[in-house]
Amino acid sequence: MTVSTWERFQSGDEPTDLRPEVLTSWRRSRLHGVDPEHVDVPFTDADPDTRLARIAVPILSRMAELLTGDGSCLALSDERGAVLWRWVSEPALRTTLDDLSVVEGFCFDEEFIGTNGLGTALETGRIALVRGSEHFVQRFHHVTCVAAPIRHPITRRTVGAVNVTCRAEHTNPLLTVVVETLVEEIHAALWQSASRRERLLLDAFLHARRRGTGPVAIVGEDVLITDAAGAALGLDHRDLWAEVRDLPDRGEVSLGTLRADVEVLRDGSTPTGALLTVVDPAAGRPRAVPSGAPSGSRSGARSSVRSTAPSTPAPDPWRVAAQRVAQLADAEPVAVTGEPGVGKLTLLRDRWPGATVLDAATLPADGLGEWVRALRAAPPGPLVLCHVELLDFPAARAVAAELDRAPRPHLALTVTGEPAEGAALLLDRLGAATVAVPPLRRRPDAVAALAQELLDADGLTLAVEALAGLRRHAWPGNLRELFRVVRDAGRRARGGVVQVADLPTDVAAAAARRAPTPLERAEAAVIACALADHRGNKSAVAKELGISRTALYAKLRAYRLG
Repeated sequence: MTVSTWERFQSGDEPTDLRPEVLTSWRRSRLHGVDPEHVDVPFTDADPDTRLARIAVPILSRMAELLTGDGSCLALSDERGAVLWRWVSEPALRTTLDDLSVVEGFCFDEEFIGTNGLGTALETGRIALVRGSEHFVQRFHHVTCVAAPIRHPITRRTVGAVNVTCRAEHTNPLLTVVVETLVEEIHAALWQSASRRERLLLDAFLHARRRGTGPVAIVGEDVLITDAAGAALGLDHRDLWAEVRDLPDRGEVSLGTLRADVEVLRDGSTPTGALLTVVDPAAGRPRAVPSGAPSGSRSGARSSVRSTAPSTPAPDPWRVAAQRVAQLADAEPVAVTGEPGVGKLTLLRDRWPGATVLDAATLPADGLGEWVRALRAAPPGPLVLCHVELLDFPAARAVAAELDRAPRPHLALTVTGEPAEGAALLLDRLGAATVAVPPLRRRPDAVAALAQELLDADGLTLAVEALAGLRRHAWPGNLRELFRVVRDAGRRARGGVVQVADLPTDVAAAAARRAPTPLERAEAAVIACALADHRGNKSAVAKELGISRTALYAKLRAYRLG
């Protein structure tokens, strides 16, 4: 392959002289928005002293002794592609790799870096050879990488990857053999180090799989074992274990729109784990696995799992906002704020079904005089002014003067995004209370419920992996985008089940990503607020948050904040 192949792809062509697996990875890289000309490799807080590192590093070090002077680099990463350990055979290559950030702590997830050995192996779940200009980012074109994922022999979860790097002109087919040999040795060492408790849990899982139709999962303090359908649920073993470990011998937990029967496993009187069997909530029987479930999932998948007892589910942020509007709207003007498409007007119409609605978006066509006359002629009763963020100073003053002349007992406004100075003037003159409507990405449970409600009308249901994609997608278009995606997917569905293949590419890709933890969602919200306060000035945001700009950029990519 020549560099011109890379150039043709970047100009929009689909090269025919490219290996299919590389072309597929390039397409993923483009979908993720990776800059092919340059990318800053994100730095993470990866822990270099993990169980995997303690077992794998001695094996890698023995191989390093055989590679001294061979112009190569050995590296070990965690399940995200963050480098935990690195060894380089010669100083000149070390300098090259330092410049490329192939250094402990830097993350080579394909989503951030594009096609590369570590990231692509972890993305595909199999060995990946990326030669020179097959890298998606041009600055990596002078090196070749071979990497393979490491799966825990008990849980079958991907726990990391081994990578060998050399200069592109030194590419050697034996590199693949070296990587495969190292991974096999690490797998054997992980099996030998597995505890008696882990092996007992594996036995319980295999027994459950033989007697049932699944999905099933075994969860312990540091173990999560699932079949393919269970992996598609995106379970977070730590959150789930915290829910089930104090249950009596049997119980149940809620998994979003699904339910799981729980059997606590014990070694004597000590709980060692729990067996979960997903149950069809309508029929009260083990839920069958829809076709198209994946063969596995990447490590670290998380879910908003809550026990049905004794804890109480967190309230839906939408309902919290609606209750707040109900408390305020009858006593004072209310400004309902939020991103486009979150349902600000819907919330107000639910409160006041017969309200008069005037949209500031029509001002350029109607003219200010006509719009104010329409405001003056509005019948008594609740009044909603939409899109007031579009009002400039003259329009805001005219509207404020009209409302001062004829005050409205029930007045609400909607504000999309940041209000301009004119809209801010109007809100200040009215003394309006503000209620923020949350974006859909902060309401994964609501996404699942709304999607299934839309599909119920056509007698359709969601496959487990499709449900995961809907829950984890960022939904930049919020409710409007959700309604469009679900409606179109329903039209493509066959056999009464919406599969992940029926979803748009970006939504389907979200099924393979892990869901953020509550702490990560809170951090993302703080960063988003800081970005809004500083009008997108990332240097100012990094300074306010007390982190480096490199760390901020990594978090922006991880949380898809732009």
